[in-house]
Amino acid sequence: MFEYTGAYDYPPFRPPNEANSALIRITRGCPWNKCEFCFMYKHIKFEIKPLEEAKEDVEKARQIYGKARSIFLGDSDNLVHKELPEIVGYIRETFPEVERVTTYARAKTILNKKMDFLIAVRKAGLDRLHLGLESGDAEVLERLCKGATPENMIDAGRKAKKAGFQVSFYVISGAGGKDRWREHAVNSAKVLNKAEPDFIRLRTLTIQHGTPLKEKQKRGEFVVTPPLERLKEVKLFIEDLNLKDCFLASDHLTNYLWAGDSIIYRGVAGELPGDKKRMLETLDRAIEFVGSTDLEVKDSNQLYEEGFLTAL
Repeated sequence: MFEYTGAYDYPPFRPPNEANSALIRITRGCPWNKCEFCFMYKHIKFEIKPLEEAKEDVEKARQIYGKARSIFLGDSDNLVHKELPEIVGYIRETFPEVERVTTYARAKTILNKKMDFLIAVRKAGLDRLHLGLESGDAEVLERLCKGATPENMIDAGRKAKKAGFQVSFYVISGAGGKDRWREHAVNSAKVLNKAEPDFIRLRTLTIQHGTPLKEKQKRGEFVVTPPLERLKEVKLFIEDLNLKDCFLASDHLTNYLWAGDSIIYRGVAGELPGDKKRMLETLDRAIEFVGSTDLEVKDSNQLYEEGFLTAL
């Protein structure tokens, strides 16, 4: 039996669908940390935990969480850890009942790693990689300072799948801004059709204070996609998706739209291709309502500025 004797180094962020997972921190911060929309790791120096420290945290996690059906590894890009196969193997030994182990990953890191390493990580027991696509449009990715091209994203997704991982891509609704929402929608679908992920997760761009994108917004260099256009963007995006055995989720409150005191849109979710028609019908109803209502329709950006949304 392990003995828990001190403070635990909790990862500060995890995907919403990992809310019930045990959290174990393998690295701290982000090795890239230049994305203009992201606030998550701006004040954290990137560090790779030594092997023994990582193993000690695994032991502490066992004491804190007890049994766990799923485990998420923080922070942003654990594939940079050369000893990740050994760490994941130790997690599987310590939590023999665990059904799923997942982590964030960067496309460029996947591309820079040898296939033998990726396969070793997968065989050790890491099941799923969460990748931030954000957009499949080259101009939007450059504006966001993502540090990767659409081709990088496709190649990384395919390489991860070839190594045996489940792949979950994040797409940021509104990332193209008011002037480029169509290109963002169409080109994001093109990338995903080629990468063939297992999951797509939609997030709505909510520009937070302290990010470079907020400064661009203040200078008038970026204009947020209004609610009606954002709904049309999501519809165009889904219309252009041609995927099999992929689940699309909108599992974040930033996707919501409000009118008066009511939530009038919560996003769309379903299996592709089977639920595609139903999702498009939901979007059509939302587009019709927003386009005809006399009520003010607010998105997460407006509610963030008004102080109603803080934890994003």
